[in-house]
Amino acid sequence: MKKIIAPIILILVVVGGYFFYTQTSKVNNVSEELLTIKTSPDRPAEINGLITSVLGNEIKVANEIDRVILTEEEQAAKKAATQKLSPEERAAAREAEKSGLKTEEISLIIPVGIPVVKGSGDASGNVINADIADLSKGIYVSIWTDSSGKLEYVKIKGS
Repeated sequence: MKKIIAPIILILVVVGGYFFYTQTSKVNNVSEELLTIKTSPDRPAEINGLITSVLGNEIKVANEIDRVILTEEEQAAKKAATQKLSPEERAAAREAEKSGLKTEEISLIIPVGIPVVKGSGDASGNVINADIADLSKGIYVSIWTDSSGKLEYVKIKGS
């Protein structure tokens, strides 16, 4: 009887150890994935505009052409001036800014694994991971591409 119990205990220890190892490695991989949010490239986005349609992972964006890119100081000054306006005045200023822009529709396929992020919502400027399902018609996005035209990074900037 003692000869049978020892191998059974040994098998249970090995199986239990394997189960514990696989569960902790899964937890570590998930936590590392959640902690690594790729930062946006340092250059301006190549594509900026409203999403006009979404079908699976294919989106169409009304890309803004000849939009003036502001420096960080100019953006800070513009933000400070905008904060002083009422919500109605802000909306009117945004509409006036949009009305003068030319757009062209661009069709893009977002590959699996491309970082999609959005603002954290706490006015800190931090971003959180988003999902491709968060991309819908009417959402304003900035999209970075590499030199060969492949998508690198997608940031949801507003709805």
